Amino acid sequence: MQFNVTDEEYEILKQYAEGKNLSMAEILRDYIKTLRKHVIAG
Repeated sequence: MQFNVTDEEYEILKQYAEGKNLSMAEILRDYIKTLRKHVIAG
């Protein structure tokens, strides 16, 4: 999957991931997992 983000969004994600010592992909996968409860409750 590919998608576009702004330079600012990229930097925010990069800094957040570095602060958590995780890859940016891991941060995004973890976030997507949190959406499940919203979809099911939908």
